[in-house]
Order: sequence, then C-alpha cells, then structure tokens
Amino acid sequence: MRPFLLSLFFSLTIANFSPVQAEFQAPTYVQILSDIPLADGLSLEEGTDTVFDVPEGKIVEVNAFGALDLQEAQDFYKESLAALGWQPISGKQWHYKRGDELLEISFEDGEDDLQVKFRLTPSASSASSKENSCSQ
Repeated sequence: MRPFLLSLFFSLTIANFSPVQAEFQAPTYVQILSDIPLADGLSLEEGTDTVFDVPEGKIVEVNAFGALDLQEAQDFYKESLAALGWQPISGKQWHYKRGDELLEISFEDGEDDLQVKFRLTPSASSASSKENSCSQ
C-alpha cells in the first residue's frame, strides 16, 4: 500500500507543477467600431456609444473603463492599431488614420480605473475631396 501512496503523491505533485498551456483568447472587439480591439481589463460603458451618419461617413464615439495600468493600455493600442493598418498621425499623440477614417483615443487615469475614449470620424481629406467633386 505504501508504494502506491508514494507513487500517487509524486504523480499528483508532478501534475501540479507541470506547465499548463495558456488558453488562446481571441481579442474582444468594440462592436460599434468593428475592428478596434478592447484591451483585456477594459469594459464598454453602457449607454455611452454615439453614432452620427454624415455624408462623408460615420462619426462614432465609445467609452471604456477598467482596472488597467495606463502604460499597459497604451502599449496594447500602439501594437494592436499598427497591426490593423492604423497609421499614427505625425504631431498628434493618439491620433491615427486608415483609409478615409481618423481614430482618436484618449486616456484618463482615475483613482480607481482607467477611462479610454474612442472617436472615429471621416478624414478631413475625404470630406474635402467629396465637397470639391460636388462643387465642380
């Protein structure tokens, strides 16, 4: 009986210390913004999303919050947005352009949580080019 108990003890001990594969979790996306990921630890603020249809496209505003470190959130968005084709706009921190869209992100580090605000708008160049084509 004693050898059985010893082998059971060692097998359970080894099982507890064996590396566990981390489950792959696909990122959560801000649905209203379609392909903007939501950093782990952030949740959307219900009732804060706003959508305006304008001739040049859509204006969308969404707020998120969570107990996330400011630097972690900023690093996440720097990497994620670049991978999704968003190009930083020179001279404007947290302003990005992709195609005919502009994305602004603002971070407010509060006492208890981090607030992240997203604003998606048509780019000014696409709006002015449409105006010019209409006026000719």
